[in-house]
Amino acid sequence: MTLKTIYIVRHGYRSNWLPLPEQIPPPTGIDSDPPLAPHGVKQAQELAGFITKDLPQKNLPVPQMIFSSPFYRCIETINPTAEALHLPIQLERGLGEWFKPHRKIVPVPADHLTLHKFFNTVPSEMDWLWDTVIPSLEGETEEEIFKRCQVFWSKFIPKFESIYPNVECIILVTHAATKIALGMALAGYSNVRDFLTEKDGGDGKTTRIGGSTCSLDGYAKSSNGDTWNLFINAETSFLSCGAEMDWHFATSQFEAGSKEDIEYRKKLQVEQDKANLLHARQRKL
Repeated sequence: MTLKTIYIVRHGYRSNWLPLPEQIPPPTGIDSDPPLAPHGVKQAQELAGFITKDLPQKNLPVPQMIFSSPFYRCIETINPTAEALHLPIQLERGLGEWFKPHRKIVPVPADHLTLHKFFNTVPSEMDWLWDTVIPSLEGETEEEIFKRCQVFWSKFIPKFESIYPNVECIILVTHAATKIALGMALAGYSNVRDFLTEKDGGDGKTTRIGGSTCSLDGYAKSSNGDTWNLFINAETSFLSCGAEMDWHFATSQFEAGSKEDIEYRKKLQVEQDKANLLHARQRKL
């Protein structure tokens, strides 16, 4: 048997997106490693319900193994799922966050021994002590994160299938930019900004992979085994508040979830609110 289904999910709503007094310091003490906000914790629980209950009802496979970026928010997001499925969380540096070049600090995430102190689902002795790709500590351009994800798949899938030949379905937990880059690389596109074609539910002109918090993508291997096709794009129907904090390379010039990104979103929202108010007044006239 070979790997047939891959789910990729973005972490939930981050604590550092809250107003400053409500923010929670990184439990690991590592820069740029925030935990989830209480809202994100709820999203993680809703994700677990979708994976364990809704997927079987839709006759879709349930993950047999979990791989996660080592950043705290990703593990916290998938932890309820891991507990419900009685699965360990395997850490994989290749799924790590995207940081732009010339950033003051490009953090190195905590190791499995540190994270095991916070999550019993992270084993103290890992089965998967083999990182396919280590993200550059100098940061990455858009082209470099896409290349990282291409290299990731070229190493991860053959290695995985050689070690776990009986596992057909897995889930990967990562970050907005990495989720998109992983998907575009897996589905055979040439860059992170391409529009999705018909084989992946797009029209080649308007549709891209969604990047909202706790959104889930699904990829299935084609019948001939040569390609991977997107069959779930940024599923958020299970989230009580729906899609939030959507992000894409083509629509934001900042790192997903960074201070600059949040300020940029607030500015856009203010401008949109003003436009809506003006439109409402014009309609009354």
